[in-house]
Parts: sequence; structure tokens; C-alpha cells
Amino acid sequence: MDDILVFQHEPAEELGSFAHLLDEQGIGYSHIRLFGDEIPTESWDEVRALIVLGGSMGVHEEEKYPFLKWEKTIIRAAIKNGLPLLGICLGAQLIASAVGAEVYQGNFKEIGWYPISMTLEGEMDSLLGHLPDKAIVFQWHGDSFDLPKGAHRLASSLYYDNQAFRIGRSIYGLQFHLEVTPAMIDRWIDQSWKELAQIPYISPDKIRADTLVYSQTLKYYGERFFSEFIRRLSIPKRRREDGQQVKT
Repeated sequence: MDDILVFQHEPAEELGSFAHLLDEQGIGYSHIRLFGDEIPTESWDEVRALIVLGGSMGVHEEEKYPFLKWEKTIIRAAIKNGLPLLGICLGAQLIASAVGAEVYQGNFKEIGWYPISMTLEGEMDSLLGHLPDKAIVFQWHGDSFDLPKGAHRLASSLYYDNQAFRIGRSIYGLQFHLEVTPAMIDRWIDQSWKELAQIPYISPDKIRADTLVYSQTLKYYGERFFSEFIRRLSIPKRRREDGQQVKT
């Protein structure tokens, strides 16, 4: 049984640098490949956390992507049962939609490296408080959402009021990508070159150049954030085949 379930919407949307931290700490996880019509078979009573990754679809495209409706039901159940939950990009939008907040098309596509501003709540947050104001993070989205009822806004940007939020102690939604690696960014650009060619203010060459400048700092931001997220999980220590315990 794996401790963490990862809902994956597309092959190129992966855990990225977060996977290394889970492997390093011996924490089991499994990808539920929703694009391949996979359905979890794990006992939900034993799942310790849920991670919902990004994707190119919108939260309202339930007829085209039937798994979205099922996914929102699972998210609502996770929130009700107090399961630690992390939503990234589409994942954050799905959390917002699942709890009744409006999700809609934004006025500006944030694709590339952009600064975010931390709110006072964000500066005090134990997972995101290490980010400086105007931290440069990687973005790839065109949709926005209203702040869910009862949520705390942790970060915003020039074009999007809600870049990060927290519900309770252990439910986080991030519009930006702390998990992304340079290889993932290259792959996304290669797969989306037709879309990017239609947006005059976006330059793939600039994104790649900026990646050389900012990717190491982003890795630091992401590792500190995710290390604290998994530290909070109630995960028993595993045993290796040699009988020694793996610290979690």
C-alpha cells in the first residue's frame, strides 16, 4: 500500500523534484493515471495524503474528461476527512471548484517565469513563509478562481489575486509550479509550441533562458515547501529488506 496517491492528468505533468524527496525518505507513492482511465484500488483508510497535479484541461470539461467529476468528489471527501491535500495548477483549481468557488478564464496567460507577492498570511505560513516577496516562480496557466470559502490567501501576482491558498492546516492550492524541473519545462514547450506561437508576448527562448537563471532557486523553494508538507504526514517508518528502518 502506498502512503500518497498522486492524481496525474497528463503524461508530461509529473511530480518532478518532489519525487526525489519522497524516494529519499522512503515514502511510498503511486500515480493514478487518470488520462489512462485508472481508478485507485487502495484502501482509502490507509492513504496518508493526496496530491493533484496540473493539466491542460479546464475544471468544467467534465463531458470531455469524465474523471474530473469523480475527482472533485474524491477531493471533497478528502477535505471532509481531514486528509492532507496538495493541488498544483489544475489541482488547485479543482480544489477550489470542489468546495464551491468559481473557476474561470483569466485575462492573461501566465506562461513562464513571473514574480508572486506573499500576503501577510503567506509570510507566516510554515510551508511557504521562506519564499521572499517577489519570488520568481514558474507558471503555466490561463484560468483563475475565486478564493474558496474559509481559505487563507497566501500569495498573489500582478494578474491573478489567488496564487496560493491554504484551507485548515494541511490543504494547499498552488497556481504556480514548485515541482517543475528544467527537463519538464523543455518537454512542455516542445509539446505546446503551436499554442505558444499564438501568444505574441511569450517567447520559448526567453523561458529557456530564464530557466537557466531561476531553476536552482525554484528547486530550493520547492524542496523546503514539500519537505514540510510530508513532515506533517502520519506515516509509519518502513523497513528495508536488510531489516533497518527507513526514516520518514
